[in-house]
Amino acid sequence: MTNCIILTHAFIREEEVYKLELLEFAIKHWRYNNPNSYIILAGHGLQPKVTECDYVHWEEKINEKDINVGHPHLCNKAYGIAADNGFTKVLKSRSDSIHLIKNICEYADKLLQNKNMLVTQQTTIDKPQIGDLFLYGDLNFIRKCWNLNTWYPTKTGVTSLANNFMNVVEENSWHDACINNLSFVDIYNIKWICLQKNWNEINANKEQVLNNNLDNWHNHLWGSKQKWHTWDKDGTFIFSKPKVGKITTEKDWK
Repeated sequence: MTNCIILTHAFIREEEVYKLELLEFAIKHWRYNNPNSYIILAGHGLQPKVTECDYVHWEEKINEKDINVGHPHLCNKAYGIAADNGFTKVLKSRSDSIHLIKNICEYADKLLQNKNMLVTQQTTIDKPQIGDLFLYGDLNFIRKCWNLNTWYPTKTGVTSLANNFMNVVEENSWHDACINNLSFVDIYNIKWICLQKNWNEINANKEQVLNNNLDNWHNHLWGSKQKWHTWDKDGTFIFSKPKVGKITTEKDWK
Protein backbone atom coordinates (compact mmCIF):
# COMPACT_ATOMS: atom_id res chain seq x y z
CA MET A 1 0.00 0.00 0.00
CA THR A 2 1.42 3.36 -1.05
CA ASN A 3 -1.39 5.68 0.02
CA CYS A 4 -2.59 6.51 3.53
CA ILE A 5 -6.02 7.81 4.53
CA ILE A 6 -6.65 9.17 8.03
CA LEU A 7 -10.25 9.46 9.24
CA THR A 8 -10.77 11.69 12.26
CA HIS A 9 -13.19 13.87 14.23
CA ALA A 10 -15.32 10.89 15.30
CA PHE A 11 -16.75 11.02 18.80
CA ILE A 12 -19.85 9.19 19.92
CA ARG A 13 -21.51 9.83 23.27
CA GLU A 14 -23.79 7.32 25.01
CA GLU A 15 -26.87 9.16 23.73
CA GLU A 16 -25.51 9.32 20.17
CA VAL A 17 -25.87 5.68 19.15
CA TYR A 18 -27.39 6.85 15.86
CA LYS A 19 -23.90 7.95 14.77
CA LEU A 20 -22.67 4.36 14.70
CA GLU A 21 -24.62 3.33 11.62
CA LEU A 22 -23.57 6.24 9.46
CA LEU A 23 -19.94 5.99 10.60
CA GLU A 24 -19.87 2.27 9.79
CA PHE A 25 -21.26 2.96 6.32
CA ALA A 26 -18.73 5.73 5.77
CA ILE A 27 -15.85 3.37 6.58
CA LYS A 28 -17.31 0.77 4.23
CA HIS A 29 -17.44 3.39 1.47
CA TRP A 30 -13.86 4.51 2.14
CA ARG A 31 -12.57 0.95 1.81
CA TYR A 32 -14.69 0.05 -1.20
CA ASN A 33 -13.47 3.07 -3.12
CA ASN A 34 -9.87 2.97 -1.89
CA PRO A 35 -8.99 -0.73 -1.93
CA ASN A 36 -5.23 -0.18 -1.98
CA SER A 37 -4.99 2.54 0.66
CA TYR A 38 -3.89 2.09 4.26
CA ILE A 39 -6.81 3.42 6.31
CA ILE A 40 -6.42 4.73 9.86
CA LEU A 41 -9.48 5.54 11.98
CA ALA A 42 -9.08 7.68 15.10
CA GLY A 43 -11.95 8.45 17.44
CA HIS A 44 -13.37 8.38 20.95
CA GLY A 45 -16.48 7.37 22.87
CA LEU A 46 -18.73 4.51 21.72
CA GLN A 47 -16.77 2.46 19.19
CA PRO A 48 -18.23 1.47 15.82
CA LYS A 49 -17.91 -2.09 14.57
CA VAL A 50 -15.60 -1.77 11.59
CA THR A 51 -13.35 -4.33 9.94
CA GLU A 52 -12.28 -2.34 6.89
CA CYS A 53 -9.55 -0.25 8.54
CA ASP A 54 -5.90 -1.22 8.68
CA TYR A 55 -5.44 0.51 12.05
CA VAL A 56 -7.97 1.79 14.59
CA HIS A 57 -6.94 4.09 17.42
CA TRP A 58 -10.03 4.43 19.58
CA GLU A 59 -10.20 5.92 23.07
CA GLU A 60 -13.10 4.89 25.29
CA LYS A 61 -13.21 8.16 27.21
CA ILE A 62 -14.44 11.24 25.36
CA ASN A 63 -11.62 13.77 25.10
CA GLU A 64 -13.55 17.00 25.55
CA LYS A 65 -10.44 19.10 24.92
CA ASP A 66 -10.25 17.77 21.35
CA ILE A 67 -13.83 18.61 20.33
CA ASN A 68 -14.56 21.66 18.16
CA VAL A 69 -10.88 22.68 18.04
CA GLY A 70 -9.59 20.34 15.33
CA HIS A 71 -9.09 17.15 17.35
CA PRO A 72 -5.33 17.82 17.62
CA HIS A 73 -4.64 15.00 20.09
CA LEU A 74 -6.26 12.26 18.01
CA CYS A 75 -5.00 13.67 14.70
CA ASN A 76 -1.45 13.59 16.02
CA LYS A 77 -1.94 10.00 17.17
CA ALA A 78 -2.98 9.09 13.63
CA TYR A 79 -0.12 11.03 12.04
CA GLY A 80 2.31 9.12 14.25
CA ILE A 81 0.82 5.80 13.18
CA ALA A 82 1.13 6.81 9.53
CA ALA A 83 4.76 7.83 10.01
CA ASP A 84 5.56 4.58 11.85
CA ASN A 85 4.23 2.69 8.84
CA GLY A 86 6.51 4.55 6.47
CA PHE A 87 4.07 6.89 4.76
CA THR A 88 5.32 10.27 3.56
CA LYS A 89 1.97 11.67 2.39
CA VAL A 90 -1.49 11.39 3.92
CA LEU A 91 -5.05 12.34 3.13
CA LYS A 92 -7.17 13.36 6.12
CA SER A 93 -10.93 13.74 6.15
CA ARG A 94 -13.89 13.49 8.53
CA SER A 95 -14.75 9.91 9.35
CA ASP A 96 -18.48 10.65 9.09
CA SER A 97 -18.14 11.93 5.53
CA ILE A 98 -17.30 10.42 2.16
CA HIS A 99 -15.96 11.56 -1.21
CA LEU A 100 -17.68 10.30 -4.33
CA ILE A 101 -14.32 9.65 -6.00
CA LYS A 102 -12.49 6.39 -6.62
CA ASN A 103 -8.90 6.28 -5.31
CA ILE A 104 -9.02 9.78 -3.90
CA CYS A 105 -5.36 9.89 -2.87
CA GLU A 106 -4.27 9.64 -6.49
CA TYR A 107 -6.75 12.38 -7.41
CA ALA A 108 -5.55 14.61 -4.56
CA ASP A 109 -1.90 14.04 -5.42
CA LYS A 110 -2.43 15.49 -8.89
CA LEU A 111 -4.07 18.56 -7.37
CA LEU A 112 -1.26 19.00 -4.84
CA GLN A 113 1.27 19.68 -7.61
CA ASN A 114 4.53 20.91 -6.00
CA LYS A 115 2.98 22.36 -2.84
CA ASN A 116 3.05 21.08 0.75
CA MET A 117 -0.69 20.74 1.42
CA LEU A 118 -3.95 20.59 -0.51
CA VAL A 119 -6.78 22.39 1.30
CA THR A 120 -10.41 23.34 0.68
CA GLN A 121 -13.12 25.66 2.02
CA GLN A 122 -12.74 26.98 5.58
CA THR A 123 -9.33 28.01 4.32
CA THR A 124 -9.36 31.70 3.38
CA ILE A 125 -6.92 33.69 1.28
CA ASP A 126 -7.62 37.01 3.03
CA LYS A 127 -7.16 36.06 6.71
CA PRO A 128 -5.27 33.39 8.71
CA GLN A 129 -7.59 30.40 8.61
CA ILE A 130 -7.03 26.83 7.37
CA GLY A 131 -9.73 24.19 7.28
CA ASP A 132 -8.78 21.37 9.65
CA LEU A 133 -11.18 18.70 8.38
CA PHE A 134 -9.91 17.84 4.91
CA LEU A 135 -6.33 18.06 3.69
CA TYR A 136 -3.73 16.12 1.76
CA GLY A 137 0.01 16.49 1.60
CA ASP A 138 3.47 15.97 3.00
CA LEU A 139 3.21 14.17 6.33
CA ASN A 140 6.21 15.82 7.97
CA PHE A 141 4.90 19.25 7.01
CA ILE A 142 1.41 18.41 8.27
CA ARG A 143 2.75 17.16 11.61
CA LYS A 144 4.64 20.42 12.12
CA CYS A 145 1.46 22.38 11.40
CA TRP A 146 -0.42 20.30 13.99
CA ASN A 147 2.10 20.99 16.76
CA LEU A 148 0.22 20.33 20.01
CA ASN A 149 2.58 22.53 22.01
CA THR A 150 1.34 25.64 20.21
CA TRP A 151 -2.26 24.58 19.47
CA TYR A 152 -3.84 25.83 22.69
CA PRO A 153 -5.38 28.11 23.91
CA THR A 154 -7.85 28.20 21.05
CA LYS A 155 -11.52 28.54 20.19
CA THR A 156 -11.27 26.83 16.82
CA GLY A 157 -8.86 24.54 15.04
CA VAL A 158 -8.83 26.62 11.86
CA THR A 159 -6.93 29.45 13.55
CA SER A 160 -4.58 27.15 15.49
CA LEU A 161 -3.68 25.35 12.27
CA ALA A 162 -3.17 28.66 10.47
CA ASN A 163 -0.94 30.05 13.21
CA ASN A 164 1.17 26.90 13.32
CA PHE A 165 1.38 26.94 9.53
CA MET A 166 2.77 30.48 9.57
CA ASN A 167 5.39 29.46 12.11
CA VAL A 168 6.47 26.63 9.82
CA VAL A 169 6.67 28.45 6.48
CA GLU A 170 8.20 31.74 7.69
CA GLU A 171 6.65 33.80 4.89
CA ASN A 172 6.23 37.57 5.03
CA SER A 173 2.47 37.62 4.48
CA TRP A 174 -0.51 35.32 4.85
CA HIS A 175 -1.32 35.61 1.15
CA ASP A 176 2.20 34.65 0.09
CA ALA A 177 2.29 31.78 2.57
CA CYS A 178 -0.90 30.35 1.06
CA ILE A 179 0.06 30.76 -2.59
CA ASN A 180 3.59 29.42 -2.11
CA ASN A 181 2.76 26.43 0.09
CA LEU A 182 -0.87 25.40 -0.42
CA SER A 183 -2.94 24.12 -3.31
CA PHE A 184 -6.65 24.80 -3.11
CA VAL A 185 -9.64 22.82 -4.35
CA ASP A 186 -13.35 23.56 -4.00
CA ILE A 187 -15.47 21.16 -1.96
CA TYR A 188 -17.52 20.57 -5.12
CA ASN A 189 -14.48 19.19 -6.93
CA ILE A 190 -13.64 16.66 -4.21
CA LYS A 191 -17.31 15.59 -4.04
CA TRP A 192 -17.20 15.75 -0.24
CA ILE A 193 -20.52 14.48 1.12
CA CYS A 194 -21.64 15.07 4.71
CA LEU A 195 -23.41 12.00 6.10
CA GLN A 196 -24.69 13.53 9.34
CA LYS A 197 -26.79 16.17 7.57
CA ASN A 198 -27.86 13.90 4.69
CA TRP A 199 -28.27 10.49 6.26
CA ASN A 200 -31.90 9.97 5.19
CA GLU A 201 -30.96 10.36 1.53
CA ILE A 202 -27.77 8.30 1.87
CA ASN A 203 -29.43 5.53 3.88
CA ALA A 204 -32.16 5.15 1.26
CA ASN A 205 -29.62 4.78 -1.56
CA LYS A 206 -26.67 2.94 -0.01
CA GLU A 207 -25.82 0.73 -2.97
CA GLN A 208 -25.82 3.63 -5.40
CA VAL A 209 -23.78 5.79 -3.02
CA LEU A 210 -21.28 2.99 -2.51
CA ASN A 211 -20.66 3.19 -6.25
CA ASN A 212 -20.49 7.01 -6.10
CA ASN A 213 -23.89 7.54 -7.64
CA LEU A 214 -26.15 10.01 -5.84
CA ASP A 215 -28.81 12.14 -7.50
CA ASN A 216 -28.21 15.86 -7.06
CA TRP A 217 -25.08 15.14 -5.04
CA HIS A 218 -24.12 18.81 -5.10
CA ASN A 219 -26.97 19.46 -2.65
CA HIS A 220 -25.38 17.11 -0.11
CA LEU A 221 -21.87 18.54 -0.01
CA TRP A 222 -20.25 19.27 3.33
CA GLY A 223 -21.60 22.57 4.67
CA SER A 224 -24.40 22.88 2.12
CA LYS A 225 -27.32 22.03 4.40
CA GLN A 226 -26.06 24.62 6.91
CA LYS A 227 -25.76 27.16 4.07
CA TRP A 228 -22.07 27.68 4.88
CA HIS A 229 -21.28 27.28 1.20
CA THR A 230 -23.62 26.05 -1.51
CA TRP A 231 -23.03 25.12 -5.15
CA ASP A 232 -25.13 24.66 -8.24
CA LYS A 233 -25.03 21.45 -10.30
CA ASP A 234 -22.19 22.80 -12.45
CA GLY A 235 -19.93 23.65 -9.51
CA THR A 236 -20.52 27.39 -9.32
CA PHE A 237 -20.45 28.80 -5.80
CA ILE A 238 -23.82 30.46 -5.24
CA PHE A 239 -24.41 31.31 -1.58
CA SER A 240 -23.16 31.35 2.00
CA LYS A 241 -24.63 32.77 5.18
CA PRO A 242 -23.33 36.30 5.81
CA LYS A 243 -22.16 35.34 9.31
CA VAL A 244 -19.79 32.76 7.81
CA GLY A 245 -17.76 35.56 6.25
CA LYS A 246 -16.21 35.75 2.81
CA ILE A 247 -15.73 32.31 1.24
CA THR A 248 -12.54 31.61 -0.69
CA THR A 249 -12.94 29.54 -3.86
CA GLU A 250 -10.53 28.23 -6.47
CA LYS A 251 -11.07 31.41 -8.50
CA ASP A 252 -9.73 33.50 -5.61
CA TRP A 253 -6.54 31.44 -5.18
CA LYS A 254 -4.11 33.73 -6.96
